[in-house]
Amino acid sequence: MADPAEQGVTNLGPVPEGLTFYEALSALRDQRKFTINPAHQSRRLTVCETLREIYRETEKPEPDLAVIRDLTMAAADFAKRMDARMKELKGMLDCSK
Repeated sequence: MADPAEQGVTNLGPVPEGLTFYEALSALRDQRKFTINPAHQSRRLTVCETLREIYRETEKPEPDLAVIRDLTMAAADFAKRMDARMKELKGMLDCSK
């Protein structure tokens, strides 16, 4: 079970009963704080650049699904690294109280 203390820090909470994952994401569309510009190229191996690359790949007339899958796995790795770091930093803050 997810730690409720992480809600709002590393996630936006559980998917409500009766909704698919995508329906829950769509319901929060107006609450998104950030977007990415798919045309921007930072040329850095970051989660945002990987997401931009996924978007750009889907815009091609014949997207390469193997590339999209590999990019998705890379984005997941970057995201898990960020999640672990956020939890580490939050733990450091909690200990200093």
